[in-house]
Amino acid sequence: MTQDIALPTISPRKSLGLIALGMSAYMAYLYYVGFEETISALARVNLAIFSTAFILALVSMLFYARSWKTITDQLDYDISITDIFHMYMSSIFLNNLIPSGSFSGETGRIYFLSKIAENSRFDMSAATVAATRIVTAIPFIVGMALGLAYLALRYEVPLWALAVCLASMLVLLLVGLIFVGICFADTWLWGIAKLTIKYVEKIFHREVDQELCMDIVSQFHRNMNLLSGQNRALIISTFWAVAGWLSINLVALVAFKSLDVEISIFTIFAVYAVVIVFQALPIILPGGVGLADIIMTALFNAVGIPMHDAAAVTILIRLVELWFLTFVGGLSTAHLMRRVNNNDNNGRAEKVTTKSF
Repeated sequence: MTQDIALPTISPRKSLGLIALGMSAYMAYLYYVGFEETISALARVNLAIFSTAFILALVSMLFYARSWKTITDQLDYDISITDIFHMYMSSIFLNNLIPSGSFSGETGRIYFLSKIAENSRFDMSAATVAATRIVTAIPFIVGMALGLAYLALRYEVPLWALAVCLASMLVLLLVGLIFVGICFADTWLWGIAKLTIKYVEKIFHREVDQELCMDIVSQFHRNMNLLSGQNRALIISTFWAVAGWLSINLVALVAFKSLDVEISIFTIFAVYAVVIVFQALPIILPGGVGLADIIMTALFNAVGIPMHDAAAVTILIRLVELWFLTFVGGLSTAHLMRRVNNNDNNGRAEKVTTKSF
């Protein structure tokens, strides 16, 4: 049995409009804190040091892709690390342009994996993506806890900043526990599937094949249970996830070094994790543009970084982690779409040739 899934569609006009809205809000914030002073702080950047941030960002994505590849190998997917890397980058592109709590990117990964890998199925692809989300959440939660403890013990951080960090960590934990429950508790996902089917049929006046949907859910759970028993693979996948998480945090550290501003890596752990939580929320702003920038600047300032340096380093970090990775992800998406179109055209050509005989 095969199941198909559509690639999330991007509305360029809507995305550009929302990006302009978010950027306008951040420009207004920079004007409030001191636009000229922030520009002066940016003028101090050491380009030789800062350029390594772009390499670190790509290396981080490669590590995350390797973590996912370790999971796909357990279900006998015949696919290269190069393809997996492009799929991961494509998910970054989709997440940053379609605000959906990162589900648009995960849907994109499932779509491309199902289309490009041989002998793939929707339930198998979804299981590898779900397992990878659980694995990659581990270093974020642990790192955030370490960073929060470090801030509480070593700095006189404003209560509001600690409260934001703690609340973000609790939200991340709660979401993670709910997600694990959905992945492994049969009744949870079945209940969600039945409720979804009910409203889809009611809203779109279309009958949904409930037996097929329940069969997909059952196969998804079987694959998740299979993956949960692969202890060695999960340890290796977690290792690559930790390497990816550390590398993306080092992007921020390099940005600070390029401005000759000292900061503890544990402080970055806490602030970065908070920003990721806000960036992943299904708010209306793509990539959390504007909102995430303001929160990052405010938190860095709250832990002792001068306001104009905090604003400057935020701009540098977001240049790499948002705009650069989104651009590379767009190139990866275009590459993958060509692959899918070529495969579809070749498949149709083979059918025509077969019929002619």
